[in-house]
Amino acid sequence: MIILNGGSSSGKSGIVRCLQAILADPWLAFGCDSFIDALPAKMQTSDAGIVFAADGGASVGADYRALEEAWMHGIAAMARAGARIIIDDVFLGGAASQQRWQKALAREPSPPAPADRD
Repeated sequence: MIILNGGSSSGKSGIVRCLQAILADPWLAFGCDSFIDALPAKMQTSDAGIVFAADGGASVGADYRALEEAWMHGIAAMARAGARIIIDDVFLGGAASQQRWQKALAREPSPPAPADRD
């Protein structure tokens, strides 16, 4: 898994496309923009979701964090299943954002479900 962190419009998406073009194996790309776009519209303007200030700052609430954690763990599960993944992210929380990815990636996979018996 590759995680690119940088500010908005810093060229991360272009780097992702270049990596996908030059790496021998196929890599999936996911980014925080697509995560935010997937949120219900009301969460993009509420204190429980994410609010962007006029100066470019952002504040996030508990509902946003809960969905972000689920998204990160889902991406990590795909990586554990063998998918090669590039993440385009903006670490709004600095080191805390990095630690959230580390936690998601370190999570032990669930044990396999018992086989069905006929």
